[in-house]
Amino acid sequence: MRIFKIFPGLILFLLLLTACEKELMKYEGSEGIYFGVQWGPAHLDSTQWPFQSFTTVNFINIQGDETQVNLRVMATGKPKDYDRSFGLKINQDSTTGILGENFEAPAENFVIKAGEVYTDIPIKLLRSDNILEEIKTLGVNILPSKDFTIAIPTWYYLSPYYRSERQAIFDASFHKIEMNGAITKPAVWWGGSNSGKEAGLWGEFTVKKYLLMCELLNLIYDDFQSAATMPNARRDVVNQVMRAYLQENYDNKTPILENDGRLMWVNGVSWSSTVGVPYNP
Repeated sequence: MRIFKIFPGLILFLLLLTACEKELMKYEGSEGIYFGVQWGPAHLDSTQWPFQSFTTVNFINIQGDETQVNLRVMATGKPKDYDRSFGLKINQDSTTGILGENFEAPAENFVIKAGEVYTDIPIKLLRSDNILEEIKTLGVNILPSKDFTIAIPTWYYLSPYYRSERQAIFDASFHKIEMNGAITKPAVWWGGSNSGKEAGLWGEFTVKKYLLMCELLNLIYDDFQSAATMPNARRDVVNQVMRAYLQENYDNKTPILENDGRLMWVNGVSWSSTVGVPYNP
């Protein structure tokens, strides 16, 4: 009878041993690269952000005329004790942006350094008026080399990461950058017009007035999105700075005009302004 008591224990031991062997298995197969770009809402755990096939750059939240996006490229397998290279090319079929106007040409060769399993590809983007009316795109592909294959030509949803923003299945050797510059009236705007005559603290919203505010006070679009980011004290400072700037230019015979020819207006300047009625000195 003793052998029957030992036999189930032996089976359990063999099963555990097999499981341990599976856990200790090393990565096998050719090592490759893929885009490992992750982003998501701030309230989610960033370690579980989804892998994304695209990156959106909204220039209304960027100060200055250029910005840099870093696209992470990851390698499968373990780190090596030597540098490993791979290539990058612009995907012309998915690119509507203009070289030199919307972006600078990225480098064509990159390296994952010894001891590392990823690198970040810097892409420099440029502000241009052509993004005010439509989104411009830049598509890029990573290229295989003597060191790497393309590890994941098709990316599938992977737990415990959240699902990707647009699609759960995509080509992980390709990434698209979308550049947007459209400016609409923000959630918080202290002013408007009555029968065309500008009123309130800031007057009627215009893109030109908004951009001047951002320039003079180092503001971005997100600053106009709630009472928390644009409290009353900050609202009043915006008015004071704009009022002083507009009045000074007016007094110096270099008035700031809106696109329809009227004087730019905020509360406290020495003139009134009516939408659609040009300034007549």
